[in-house]
Amino acid sequence: MDTLKIVLGIFYILICLIVVIIVSMQESKSDGLSSVITGEKSESYYNKNKGMSKERFLSKLTIVLSVFFAVVAVVLSILMRMG
Repeated sequence: MDTLKIVLGIFYILICLIVVIIVSMQESKSDGLSSVITGEKSESYYNKNKGMSKERFLSKLTIVLSVFFAVVAVVLSILMRMG
C-alpha cells in the first residue's frame, strides 16, 4: 500500500508540474486594457482561428490533465485515510 502511495504521489507531482507548464504556454484570451482605451478590436476571423491546432491541443491537454489531477487527488486522499 505504501508503494502505491509513493507512486501516485510522484505521478501527482508530475501532473502538477506539467499543468503549470502547459497553462503558462497558452496565449492570453483577453485583449488587455489597451484595447479598451484605444477602442481596437482584434476579433477578426483570422485572429480567432489562427493556430487553432496548437491552442486547441493545449486547451484539451489542460482539461485532460486537470481531470487526472482531480482523480489522483481523490485517490490519494482515500488512500491516506485508510492508513
